[in-house]
Amino acid sequence: MDEYIIDVVIEGKADKLKTFCSSVYSAIDSMIGVDMVEDITLVTRTIDGRVWDIEDNMDVNYLRSLRKDMDFNMLNEGLKMAEETYHDTTH
Repeated sequence: MDEYIIDVVIEGKADKLKTFCSSVYSAIDSMIGVDMVEDITLVTRTIDGRVWDIEDNMDVNYLRSLRKDMDFNMLNEGLKMAEETYHDTTH
């Protein structure tokens, strides 16, 4: 598992949250599960400093609504497949 610092918006103000996940996909999903997070703007993996700038490219409320309609087992299987597809050569 890697540490990720997520730049988010909470109550209209910029903030940072930390999570430990096996992929950037899981890190983003964990933020979608936090109701007080209004927006996600940047994800940084601390082990290598890799940054994903996702400002204006993600509709958190829409993803949250999709997540509520998903079967949790299907979500886990989809994330597992994405993690297996993603090949990280940094470590």
